[in-house]
Amino acid sequence: MAVVRDAASLSPMAGCVFQPAEALLKATLKLNVEGKNILSELDEYEAISLVFLVLDQDQLARRAFIFCQKISHGRYKECIEEIMNSVRSRKGQLDAIVLALYIIGRYDLLEDHLGFCVDHTLHKVFKELQCIDSDRKSLYCVFAGMAQEEADRLVHTRLPGWFYPETGRPLEETFVRNLIGEKYQQLIDELFNALREENRETLASYLLPYIRKVKKCLPPQIDENFYPLPTGYPHGLCIIINVKNFMKPRGDHDNIPLNERHGSDIDKQRLTGTFKLFGFHVMHFDNPDYEQINQYFKRLRVDARLAVISCLAVCVMTHGDEQDQIYLHDRSCLSVTDLRKLCSSRVLLNKPRLYFVQACRGEEALRPIFLQQDGSVVAHQESDCLISQATVRGYSAFRNQMEGSWYITDLCQALQEYGHILPIKNVLHKTRKNLKERVESMNNTYITQLSEEKDTLTRDVQLVRADLDHFTDGLMDLIELEVTEKLLEEKLDEALCDIFNQNVMADINLQLGAFRM
Repeated sequence: MAVVRDAASLSPMAGCVFQPAEALLKATLKLNVEGKNILSELDEYEAISLVFLVLDQDQLARRAFIFCQKISHGRYKECIEEIMNSVRSRKGQLDAIVLALYIIGRYDLLEDHLGFCVDHTLHKVFKELQCIDSDRKSLYCVFAGMAQEEADRLVHTRLPGWFYPETGRPLEETFVRNLIGEKYQQLIDELFNALREENRETLASYLLPYIRKVKKCLPPQIDENFYPLPTGYPHGLCIIINVKNFMKPRGDHDNIPLNERHGSDIDKQRLTGTFKLFGFHVMHFDNPDYEQINQYFKRLRVDARLAVISCLAVCVMTHGDEQDQIYLHDRSCLSVTDLRKLCSSRVLLNKPRLYFVQACRGEEALRPIFLQQDGSVVAHQESDCLISQATVRGYSAFRNQMEGSWYITDLCQALQEYGHILPIKNVLHKTRKNLKERVESMNNTYITQLSEEKDTLTRDVQLVRADLDHFTDGLMDLIELEVTEKLLEEKLDEALCDIFNQNVMADINLQLGAFRM
């Protein structure tokens, strides 16, 4: 960690001519090219401070805590590009990162890598830059002005409503951990009051310009527009039914082609990690037959855990047919309506039950190298249910054998970014929007996809992030999947290069042979 030098201790450099606009432009261009190497010199706490400063409020609520978790697990270098892209997507340029380096005191990086002359003119220019919100700068001054022991004590004694599972973590991380929905202003008010109660008037004064009276809202757990939030662990139960392999046909009458569903294991792992982020206990049920699935849910209906959870999620991945049936391992059929009935239990009354279906439909399938056709249509009658379908009736959904299905990928991405902020219906709207934007060419025609939901929910469903241990468990599952996908991509590239080189050498040998003749 570099020594942080106070501005008063810096003297002008001899012969340094400073042109602010030109220097800032050169610095952002340098960051675009060498940002990974430059920013990798930040230590863990500085990196978390950088994330806190450069993201706007929307990104701060959606992505900051995920970035903080990656950083705290030594994976900062892998997410530098994501951070830079987040800044580019909102601000266009990387000025905010340059300013953040100044705020956290890394003058050595500004001087040695980005070409700034660290003098009094530089401080004047940087203090006038507006690419980071002034309230965020003030919050950083508060966080940086407290020792870690003081910060731990402040949260535990003065901020009982803040979630703070372990000591020794930076306040920036704690702030974004509690940032749900429109709570940004509320957290500032609560922090200001806590500082006043601790007689930390100087630090409280940083926040004074941003304090305003906020109308008290009902806490989400007693808001009649939402189903009750979880009060303990697990928050919910997620059952992932993955039918990847199917038995061979049992006779001439059983001639429906049920091919192995390559890529569904990737979907299973992505769903597992995602639901763990929200405190769900995840159960896998691979390749069940008709009898097994009936016995499984028969036992589940009397499972004591159902009385504790606040939500049930069932994810189904298999093939289907024109009669809207889903196929099990023994080639028997089960409608999604019947599956919903299997999940019915007295202890689940008035609790939301969510069904996510990625299922094949129809006999004729498009078969390029990496894609297969899927689809599903379902019906329902019971209340407090939501069924999300991979596609609308009569159309195909697509699954990549190397990366998993479009629908599951976009669903998990939307849950990861918005699940703790938006109700589940809004998250599914985000999923549908992302699916709609997928346009690819296959068999000389363009293809796209549109998901569809049917529900009898009587209130909104709001997911809540898991505590740190379970959140980290889910995050590690997702990171492991990401690493695996990168390794597979590298192996595929190597294989393609080998094939290309072999073909080139064969052509050269052929030409040399013709020349010798």
